[in-house]
Amino acid sequence: MPPYAGPPVRIAVMGVTGSGKSTFIEQVTRLQGIKIGHQYESCTTDVEPFEFELDGRHVTLIDTPGFNDSSRSEAEVLTEIANYLDFTYRNPPHLKLNGIVYMQSIQDPRMYGSSLRNLKMFKDLCGESPMKSVLLTTNRWDKARSCGDFDKAVAKETELRDKANFWQPLIARGARMVRWDSDDTRAGAVEIVRALMGAAPEVLQIQRELVEQEKRLVDTTAGNTVNEEVLRVEKEYQAELVKIRSEMQEAVAARDEEVKEALEQSKKDYERKLGKIREEQDLLHYERRNETRRMQNEMDDLRSAYDRKLEKQLSAQKLDFDEVVAKLTANQGKLRHEQRVAMQAEIDKMKKEKSGKRSAGQLIMKILPLVGTVVLGAFGIPFAFGGV
Repeated sequence: MPPYAGPPVRIAVMGVTGSGKSTFIEQVTRLQGIKIGHQYESCTTDVEPFEFELDGRHVTLIDTPGFNDSSRSEAEVLTEIANYLDFTYRNPPHLKLNGIVYMQSIQDPRMYGSSLRNLKMFKDLCGESPMKSVLLTTNRWDKARSCGDFDKAVAKETELRDKANFWQPLIARGARMVRWDSDDTRAGAVEIVRALMGAAPEVLQIQRELVEQEKRLVDTTAGNTVNEEVLRVEKEYQAELVKIRSEMQEAVAARDEEVKEALEQSKKDYERKLGKIREEQDLLHYERRNETRRMQNEMDDLRSAYDRKLEKQLSAQKLDFDEVVAKLTANQGKLRHEQRVAMQAEIDKMKKEKSGKRSAGQLIMKILPLVGTVVLGAFGIPFAFGGV
């Protein structure tokens, strides 16, 4: 293979679920098999790089899940994105991004809550300096034309550009707005990528915080934003539980079994929700404050369908427990301190099991939320780059 015409290019593609990220990547790379979601259903569950050649350069487009993911919490999505950005920057060759394509459907009637929240998380991840390498990309202009809504779309574009709670602060820091008309098929998407290929690689704010400042995820700007919301919801659920318990006492005193049973179910529902909230806190803090709670809820409440399928795949591969432990141990120096501590705790706990009960697949399932699929793949754990 002849040498490339210039240094490699790495561009992240971000935006809310259903904004067209995966479609954009499929158009540019011409790679087959990229899962495309529909409307608000997410098909991108992990950070996933796609490599191709453009103008003699090696280009990697990095697909990312949105923070309004229909199947995962903000804490899970942040952990997945942060782990990828941390690992690729912390370890040689210390990769940085040349730019970011931030996708937004011009057909969305307004910037609803999840869009604004996603934008807030995006700003917290990036910081100020990388904004000059961001292309704020509106798409689905072809659909706006075909529906007779083109004038409304132009008005929406103006609103995005000019309003202080939308894109105006990003543009003030150097971000640029572009249109992607999928009627142009690949040509328009390629031009957007070309516009970022000459940009100098930048360190994102979250990479600087995690790698250079050695902060815990919860102490980063993005982590703090997620944690504040987690704490707010936790307080809300706790208040509801107090109210339900009081009403249950009244129902018992009144011997109203029907009301008591209904309140019992409500109590269980809120306790389950609190369990999920505390799991999100565990992810942000990398703590295991109540392992029994996490184990009970993980399969049924957090990612039950995904986890069952993944565990079945791992079991079928008949991975050797000691070999997996050796690979994890050999590479633990590439992780953050809190990741190393949490991973070693899981290994030590599994080692206490009788040899016949030790499972490489179960160990990987414990480690996966801590480091993510890309990191495990780099460690040589064979399932990581395969489909689930």
